[in-house]
Amino acid sequence: MGIRQLNGTYIPAEDRIVLRVSTDAGEEFRFWLTRPVTAQLLAAIRTIAARTIAQKFPPQVAQTVTEFEQQAVAQQTKLDDQFVPGATFPLGEAPALVVKLTLAPVDTGVSLDLGLPNGANINLRFTLQLSQQVGVLLDRLQRNANWQIAPAAEPAVPPPAIADDDKKLMH
Repeated sequence: MGIRQLNGTYIPAEDRIVLRVSTDAGEEFRFWLTRPVTAQLLAAIRTIAARTIAQKFPPQVAQTVTEFEQQAVAQQTKLDDQFVPGATFPLGEAPALVVKLTLAPVDTGVSLDLGLPNGANINLRFTLQLSQQVGVLLDRLQRNANWQIAPAAEPAVPPPAIADDDKKLMH
């Protein structure tokens, strides 16, 4: 399934984001994203992008390149295009609630598995750049919703291990 277009809208009455995905085959899939699911997806997108860059650059340079790339993607992402709806709705016209998700890197980009309440699983594949553009869209929507989802920060250097002698008990 080739993705033609994505669209997202925050619905205040539901306190959810409706994500619409249209395909090259004229299909449209609609999903409800809750605040926790959106936070998880944003964190996963940022983590995969940062890890991909970290594989190409030394640690001292990777953080700067990651920040530069995030800014470039944000500037290049067009969020005002008119959404062209699909002609058919394989999951129905009502949005399906996403109850779990998995985002994993694959050779050609990323694979997003969306778990639905009935146990069904929908798989979407994006290029790395498109996944980052989805992140830009979702970040803007969550800001408009005032969800206050903070950017996920990975420490550049892992924290030092604590020896057993240094551990303190708390009651």
